[in-house]
Amino acid sequence: MSNGELTRIGDILGSSQQTPEALSRREASKGTSNFVTPQQARERGLRIKKEPPEPGKCQYCGKVLEPQGIVFGGEVWLWQPFLPRCDCEQAQAYWREYDRKKAEQEAAEEEKRRRKAMKQRIEKLLGRSGIKKRFQQRTFENFRCDTPGRKKNYGIAKEYADNFAYHRARGDGLYIEGTNGTGKTHLAAAIALQLIGEGIPVICKTSSDLLLDIKKSFDDSSVNEAQVLDVYKRVDLLIIDDLGKEQCSDWSMSTLYSILNDRYEDMKPTIVTTNYNADALVNALTPKGFDNTKIVAIISRLRETSTVMTMAWGDIRGKGDCSNDY
Repeated sequence: MSNGELTRIGDILGSSQQTPEALSRREASKGTSNFVTPQQARERGLRIKKEPPEPGKCQYCGKVLEPQGIVFGGEVWLWQPFLPRCDCEQAQAYWREYDRKKAEQEAAEEEKRRRKAMKQRIEKLLGRSGIKKRFQQRTFENFRCDTPGRKKNYGIAKEYADNFAYHRARGDGLYIEGTNGTGKTHLAAAIALQLIGEGIPVICKTSSDLLLDIKKSFDDSSVNEAQVLDVYKRVDLLIIDDLGKEQCSDWSMSTLYSILNDRYEDMKPTIVTTNYNADALVNALTPKGFDNTKIVAIISRLRETSTVMTMAWGDIRGKGDCSNDY
């Protein structure tokens, strides 16, 4: 390099798509020889293609902030459209906070785009979230909390929904076991409805419907099995209702294992409801004559990563408030 010239345009541009901000950051990281003020440009005898913008002053310390230009081929090729940041303590504190807020905003916008894309995939491959009309009435507001057991489990489910971002980051789920008609599905649906209302992608289906959706892809040329499986594996929250009621087979056992094992390894939260205790669920999910190792692993991992809620009391369906259809 001589007289401030560079040997490779790629060292400055990287690609023709780079913004001036990205370009200047890249050059700044390499050193100051290709990054000049108007005064430095004149001292080095560089040609100035376009007049520089006016200098400014730091609003905190009053330091003069000179515009910065990028050198290429003995010429100031472009001037930054913004002034450099002052290095005084107050200015640095301001810019740290500015960068933090900007990063948060960009992350929020990226999360919004990701959620929208996931919801579109769910709707394309499976229809909507899977919550049938009957379940759409099962909200937190109409869950009956008239006993200590129901009140306790309501509190666990509501806390989970209210703090889903925290639980999602940890891969936490819920494992809701108990007898018929105790409100297991009601609480699972209430969680789904609250999160869907907040724009979070959720799939809530019975295990039978989940497996049926995958089987339908076998005869649908527009959708393949891998795509459906991928949605179940990657959705923000997967809720499987009535686990253990589906007709078990080697295929169903392997499919459930594939979905739940991938979610476990990727720390994706899952909620299941079941009428069986752990040992009975192993028997219900294992086809006759087959080894139960995969099923034992599924249940073990579900319980390991979940808060276990046991809802075992008398069936309250049809009693009292008719809105409480469990």
